Amino acid sequence: MAGAEHISLWLPGIAGDTLERTLATLPAPPAAVYLTSPDYLGGMADISALAEICRKHGTLLAVDNAHGAYLRFLEPSCHPLELGADLCCDSAHKTLPVLTGGAYLHINRAASASLRESAKTAMAMFGSTSPSYLTLASLDLCNRYLADGYRDRLREMCGRLEEARKALTAAGWQVEPSDPLRLTVKAPAGMTGGQLANRLRESGVECEYADLDFLVLMLTPENRAADIERLLHAFGTNDAVYAPQPTLPLARGERVCSVREALFAPRETVPAARSLGRVCGAPTVGCPPAIPIAVSGEQIGPEALELFRRYGVEQVEVLR
Repeated sequence: MAGAEHISLWLPGIAGDTLERTLATLPAPPAAVYLTSPDYLGGMADISALAEICRKHGTLLAVDNAHGAYLRFLEPSCHPLELGADLCCDSAHKTLPVLTGGAYLHINRAASASLRESAKTAMAMFGSTSPSYLTLASLDLCNRYLADGYRDRLREMCGRLEEARKALTAAGWQVEPSDPLRLTVKAPAGMTGGQLANRLRESGVECEYADLDFLVLMLTPENRAADIERLLHAFGTNDAVYAPQPTLPLARGERVCSVREALFAPRETVPAARSLGRVCGAPTVGCPPAIPIAVSGEQIGPEALELFRRYGVEQVEVLR
């Protein structure tokens, strides 16, 4: 892999042994290993183990902690930076009272001076010269909020939510492992996550996200015990069974041209079911989790068609 030192590896939900094997096969260390934790369903990576592997192979660990800015204030802290990550970005607006777009870039104190300087240079290059001072002010005001009993309220809510998980499990629901402020429930046979969301909505409970398989709720320390009770009442009892879902194959498209060539080429929109063998023009992405089924410049194969059907993608942009 020529120029491997200039690339980054994006590895969602990776286990330590997989990362070890992947890095060992590269002729040179990548610029960084980049992962998302927690992911949209609340799954958390073993940051400590992954950071140790990255150090062993001489590369950086960069973590997208978009949904976990609050993790720093748990006892003990579960924030990626304190677990060994070299760089970490927190989208404060997702789990803290900050205006949309407010985020932090953290760099480990042990990082080299050159890394810190490179980060400043990159931010100066890509950042706006007209920042939102309302967003910046909200980040400052958030500091006051965090200093005013936030840890105690967070600890109390995490305890309430853990009890809610136990109650839902006892009521027949399958609760998935997740970060402490998220409640992820798998939809049973005969029901989709969207249908479950509609069921909760009728009781005044609005979910964060729902798809065919899961429903995700996100709570904050500002929720009250009455909110948890209403949530449990909305779920009620589940008598349906949980059937294992077949694992769909990965879409391994063959590269026909570069991403740049595909994006600038003339394109047309066709029904996804009729896109077999065509070259993807614009990336076909379901968000969340924002992982493309087909990437610009790839020839669309049968696995991609199956994934299109699974995730409700009806149209695809292809090269003319």
